[in-house]
Amino acid sequence: MSTTQADALSGVIAAIARGPDLERIMPAVVEVLTDATACHACFIYFLEGDVLRIRAASHVFAHVVGKVEFGVDEGLCGWVARHRTPAFIRDNALEDPRMKLVPELHEERFQSMVAVPLERGEDVIGVVVLHTEAPREFRKDVLDLLVTVATLVSGAIANARLYDESRRQVIALRALTELSRGLAETTELEALDAVVRAGVPPMLDGARARLQVGGLRTDAPVHDPAAGRLAVAVRGGRETHGVLTAVRPAPFNGEDAQLLEAAAAQLAVAIERAELIDQLRDDTQVRELFDRLDAGTDPGPGTALDGSYAAVVVTPVAGAERTLRAAVPGVLSVTDADGTRLRALVPLPGPQELLLLDAALRRMPGKAVAGRSDVHRGSGAGAQALVEAADAARLGGRLLASGGLQVFSELGPYRFLTGLDLLAGRPDPRHAEAVVRLRQYDAARGTPLRETLERYLAGREGIVRSARALDVHPNTLRQRLQRIEELTGLVLAQEDLLSLELTLKLERLRPPPVRDAPPG
Repeated sequence: MSTTQADALSGVIAAIARGPDLERIMPAVVEVLTDATACHACFIYFLEGDVLRIRAASHVFAHVVGKVEFGVDEGLCGWVARHRTPAFIRDNALEDPRMKLVPELHEERFQSMVAVPLERGEDVIGVVVLHTEAPREFRKDVLDLLVTVATLVSGAIANARLYDESRRQVIALRALTELSRGLAETTELEALDAVVRAGVPPMLDGARARLQVGGLRTDAPVHDPAAGRLAVAVRGGRETHGVLTAVRPAPFNGEDAQLLEAAAAQLAVAIERAELIDQLRDDTQVRELFDRLDAGTDPGPGTALDGSYAAVVVTPVAGAERTLRAAVPGVLSVTDADGTRLRALVPLPGPQELLLLDAALRRMPGKAVAGRSDVHRGSGAGAQALVEAADAARLGGRLLASGGLQVFSELGPYRFLTGLDLLAGRPDPRHAEAVVRLRQYDAARGTPLRETLERYLAGREGIVRSARALDVHPNTLRQRLQRIEELTGLVLAQEDLLSLELTLKLERLRPPPVRDAPPG
């Protein structure tokens, strides 16, 4: 080895010893090789996927670094990379069938070329190329020098890539930590997207990030790592909150996808925490609204009571809130401390919502009884609406044996009994005794005499219309009324019918006796 070549080799070793930074090593190696071999130009190509790209060049060609590339199946460099063997062209380089003209490199001026593969283990990671403007026979010592340098450079490239990868991982993990901290400190759902947009780029080499809440839509993001597109589901437990996407010009690898998945997991926790905080905040505001209404205080404008609405009371509460919210949006509800009663204010912007509400209340789970107020408007009627719903639910519990919906406006005379103590005071003794006797008779024989009398008195419509309402023949109704008079000793044509009707309704609302004695 000549002194010049020994000096060149020492120069390469010195350049490599500067550290793992390829941006500093490669230009120094290129200049050393150019001077030591008296060539016009030296290029170092890196193999990136299926593409050979210039990563270092002699000073006069420094402007093409990173800009010139071609496929591994093209040109002399591609041939060297595919065959993993050096190639030498003594003269007329452009006439060699393996050549591909690259105008930016002024290859029409070159006569001789030599190319050596950069290998690491079983892989080719690049190619070193020397050009001369005049025909030249490269001596064996030059080729040996180039092979030796290629070996050293291959090791330096591999080490630098490991270093870059480790450094990138450290930066990415730090960025992920910062993103996690930012998400943990954010309690507003609307602010989470801004945290993601700021936190993901440092983690994924400048990738642009976006949070799409609500799951996939028609503009569903594409997951194609090779094309620089990642799409990861933001999933918490069994619920998918949305999709976290990242886009950049360069491809993503498996580690990038894992980082974004870790960010998506942190984001899911942040979303659920923010939703819980929102729910707690909303629950507090709703409970305060009900407390003001219970106290008889008008909450004023700016509440859910500005438009049309109805109050609802349901007992028992199991499944009631879910059924309500599925039927009509914007329901405000609270459950009593003992968990036995659900109270709700339901916005009703139109008649369709009222129909949906009543349909939902009729299909409450189990034998739940729902009481609904009349439709009101304005916050000043909120307290009255809650009272109406509570009265309807309380009376419905006595009137609807199998559960269902009781509307306050459909209570009829029962509305006048809502404020009475049903266990205190007594109606006309004769009427009270007659009603008890009818109840006992019906219980023993399965007859509908009490129901018949109540319907007859409620309408004051006479025999024909009352019979139609009961879906019986008028003669059947006459026979039932006659039997009622025989059992009770009442003469309906001479009785105070209003007093008798109220006695019937009070008897229906009172708790049933433990056991009725059979009539004598």
